[in-house]
Amino acid sequence: MNIAAAPGATYDEPAPSGARALPCLARDELEELFRASVSEFFEAYGVACAPRLPDEPAPSASCVELGSIAALRGRAIDGSLTFVAPVDLVARMYPAAGNTGTDKQLRDWCAEVANQLVGRLKNKLAAHHIDFEVGIPVCFSGRSIRLVFQPDAEGLSLLLRADGHAVRVHLDYSLEPVPMLSGGAVARPPRVRIAAEGDVLLF
Repeated sequence: MNIAAAPGATYDEPAPSGARALPCLARDELEELFRASVSEFFEAYGVACAPRLPDEPAPSASCVELGSIAALRGRAIDGSLTFVAPVDLVARMYPAAGNTGTDKQLRDWCAEVANQLVGRLKNKLAAHHIDFEVGIPVCFSGRSIRLVFQPDAEGLSLLLRADGHAVRVHLDYSLEPVPMLSGGAVARPPRVRIAAEGDVLLF
C-alpha cells in the first residue's frame, strides 16, 4: 500500500472531525514482514525451512516441545510472538560449537529465539514508523502444545518444516488505526529505510 501523507501531516496529529480511520499497516504487509523475519532468522542459523503442507501430521503426543513468548507493546501495535519447536531442533540450533546445551541453556536459548524473531520484526516495522517495546521473553515446555489467540486480537500463524521438524511461529496483535484525512491521504510520515543486520554504515 503506497499512500502519501498529506502536506504537514504527522502520525501524532489528532484525527480531524469526521475523519475516517485506517489500520496503520495492512494485514498483508504485516504478514510479508513477519514471514521475512522468520525466514531470515532460520537462514542466519543455517537451517532450511519451508511451509508445512496442510495434510502433514501435527507433532506426536510423545514429542517434547519447547516454546517461548515475547510481548510487544507500543502505541500502534500490541501483541505477542510465540515460537514452538521440538526440543531436538532447539538443541540443533544452539549456538555453541560441539555443544547441544544443558536443559537450562536450551530454555534460555529458546527464549532468545523469540527475542531475536521479535527484534527482526521490530527492525522491519521501524521502516513504517511503527515502534514498540519488547517484553522479557519466557520459555515453556510440554507435549502437543496448543496455542490459542486472544478473542479480540488478529493473528498470523506460520506452520513450518525446519530441518525436518515441525515448527510453529504465531503472532497475535492489535493494530491501532490512523486517521484518513480529506482527499484520502493518511496522516503518517513517508516510509524510511532502516539499516539491515550486517549493513555497513559510513558516517
